[in-house]
Amino acid sequence: MKKFILLNLLILTTSFCFAAEYKTVLLISIDALHPDAVSKVNSPNIMSLADKGAYSPLATSTNPPKTLIAHTAILTGLKPSENGKTDNVWQTGEPTVSKPTLLSTAKNKGYQTFLIYSKQKLGYLKNSATDTEIFAKDEAVEKTAEVLDTSKKQFIFLHISGLDTEGPISGWMSAEYIDEFRFIDEQLGILFKKALNSPSSLIIITSDHAGHDRTHGSDHPEDFKRPLAVYSSLKKIKQIPESALQIDGLKKFIEEEF
Repeated sequence: MKKFILLNLLILTTSFCFAAEYKTVLLISIDALHPDAVSKVNSPNIMSLADKGAYSPLATSTNPPKTLIAHTAILTGLKPSENGKTDNVWQTGEPTVSKPTLLSTAKNKGYQTFLIYSKQKLGYLKNSATDTEIFAKDEAVEKTAEVLDTSKKQFIFLHISGLDTEGPISGWMSAEYIDEFRFIDEQLGILFKKALNSPSSLIIITSDHAGHDRTHGSDHPEDFKRPLAVYSSLKKIKQIPESALQIDGLKKFIEEEF
């Protein structure tokens, strides 16, 4: 009888654990990050989370692999031909995304939603489910740390620029490019430390596209590459499914997690 009771308690406890909600959900996109740059030397803070979760250097971008097209696919879970964003431009005052996004999903689940970005054209991704929109060209990570409140249910999409400038100027995987990435990882370390104080957190780190030489957005195979790291404080994510490595498949994977 005692064994039976203990077994039932164990089942109930396990079920409760997996039914628990995340307080903090962070989706971070480091613009123009090539997976070859991601390592314990260059990005110890990202890799520390990846080691506790799952990581793949084999994620892919949209065709063409360009910033706004790719990010629209990430947030809508739809290919460019399906979500309607097939160009890479947007100006303030123009129509924004019309399809439901991850912010819509989060809002429906009772999360405060934040869209924080460092390229003006990503304002296209704001919709009615966006509680707070912050455009911060050089301080996106710092602004995220400021608004992050681990006592509340928050979903934050954070876009980080820097590599998208260094790549075309100095070249992808150049010393200057790697230095910029190391700086971004250092900044993220501070944000991660705060996020991990949350009772429960889900952190996804990825990119929109990579590049080669001093070029990106072309049909060169290197331009389509992206890394993807996933960390959960509630369970061990051992492997990222292949469908989530497709840029338009990431939304469904995240929705299933939170």
